[in-house]
This record gives sequence, structure tokens and C-alpha cells, in this order.
Amino acid sequence: MKKLFIAVLTGLLFSACTKEEVEAPSVEVSVDKVTYNLGDTVRFKFSGNADYLAMYSGESGSKYENRDRLRADGKITCEITTRLLNTLGARSLWIYATTDLNALRDSASIVNANWIDISNRYTIPTVAQTVQTAIGTADLSDIVKPSKPLYIAFRSNVKTIATGAQDRWTIGKVLIQNQYNDGSGTSIVGEIKNMAWKTLNVKNDPIHGWTVTSTTISLSTAARDAKETENWVVSGPLYPDAANRDYPKTVKDILQVLPETYEHVYKAKGVYKAYFVSLNSRNGQTTTTTREVEITIQ
Repeated sequence: MKKLFIAVLTGLLFSACTKEEVEAPSVEVSVDKVTYNLGDTVRFKFSGNADYLAMYSGESGSKYENRDRLRADGKITCEITTRLLNTLGARSLWIYATTDLNALRDSASIVNANWIDISNRYTIPTVAQTVQTAIGTADLSDIVKPSKPLYIAFRSNVKTIATGAQDRWTIGKVLIQNQYNDGSGTSIVGEIKNMAWKTLNVKNDPIHGWTVTSTTISLSTAARDAKETENWVVSGPLYPDAANRDYPKTVKDILQVLPETYEHVYKAKGVYKAYFVSLNSRNGQTTTTTREVEITIQ
């Protein structure tokens, strides 16, 4: 009897600890036709059931193949605008980039870094500007290295002036973007407000140098009769190939009944692969199924 009791108890415990298998979702997807005119409403029809159902439309920002994307190769560009005041008529601004800089950005690291001079990729003014002016959008793709941080720097070198005011710069826009090679979109890598700038005064009166706000980077110089100055302002690390993953739209959650249809309007011509991912979840276990429908918008 004792052995029988132990056997029965063991069986009950085993049964209690065994999780019930989660059935795979049974959702099927269909459409009345696969070709539509631009502006038409595509009506997807559903049958079966699932706890959750989501749709990747196949458009930019909603591609199934990009659901786990963390990085994307692309064309890296840097757009800059400036305003120059009180010019002496000689060039006084240089622009640099590197992927080889000590993350601390201490003074020695900044001055001795392996900077690549990208000034000639812009049209840097030597005459006064009345307003913020675009000086170019440079392609930095040849400088960027996969998964390595990129740093951007501005260096001013204003010469001695016996009378009058020295050059004064205001940088109103720094916009770095990644235009994905696969055509799936563009991401903003950095702007003035989020590039964690650090300033360094190399040769100047301590009260003058670069000042950074959320919208501008400004060089303060002596108003009159000043000696030569050299000042740096260096961005924090940027990761140009970092990319956001794409996300689906929710069609059904666990509290809803599976709808009979789901309507979607594509905003551009093309061939789209719409993916519908359904999921069942029980006791910490999940199962999924995926259905694909190809749609042509003409």
C-alpha cells in the first residue's frame, strides 16, 4: 500500500508540474484581390482565432524583416549651417571627424586624436553673414566604421587683431542622418541638442570660447584688440549605423474578438509584403504563426 500511495502521489505531482501544451494560433488571412489602385482600401479578411494578432504592412517603418534590426548600413550625411560675424577676412573655422577618440575626451585626447579634416566638404565662409546659412551637406560614409562611434568637432583659430572685433561664429544646425541602403528609410543620428558636446580652450582668454545650448553652438570672442585664440567643441560618441527596429500595428489583443476584416490604405505605389503575426500565450509559453500576403499598388 505504501508503494502504491507513493506512486499515485508522484503521478499527481508530475501532472501538476507539467504545463499544458499551447496550441498554435489558427488565424488565416485572405484578400479579394491582390492588385489595387493608389488610394484604394485593402480589406484583409480573417478566419480562425488567436490571443493576439499584429500586422506588418510592408511599408517603411513596418517591415517584418526589420523586426529585430539593430543596425543598418547606409549613406551617412552631415548638414551644417553657420553665421559668421566680425570677420577678419581669413578662414577661422575647421571641421573634423574621427572614429578614433578617447571616450573621456580629455584635452590631450582631443588635440592629439587622429582627426580627419572634412572642412573641404563644406563651403566655409570668410565674409560676414547676416543670417544662418547652409554651408553644405557632407557625405561621411567613407569615415564611418561598423559599430564604432563617430565624433564631430569644430575648431576655431582666430588671429590676433590690433583694433576691432575678432571673428564670431554661431552654428545653428548640425544634422547627421543615415539613409539606409535598402531604401527602408532614414534615421537621425545626431542633432545639436543631443550630441553631448564638450568644449576645450587651447589658446585664449578663459572667458571666451564655445558655448553650447539646445539650439546653437556659439563662439564668444573678445570685442576689441585681442590676441590669437584656438578653441574646440567636440561631440559625444555617435553610432551612425544604429537603427530602430520596425514595429507592427495591433489588430487584436487578448481581450478582443478576432475581427472579420482589417482595412489599410497604402500611400505609395509599389509591391508590398504584408505579414500577419498571430500569437497564443498560456502559463508563460507562447506559440506564433505567420501569414504573408503580397499586395500590388498601381
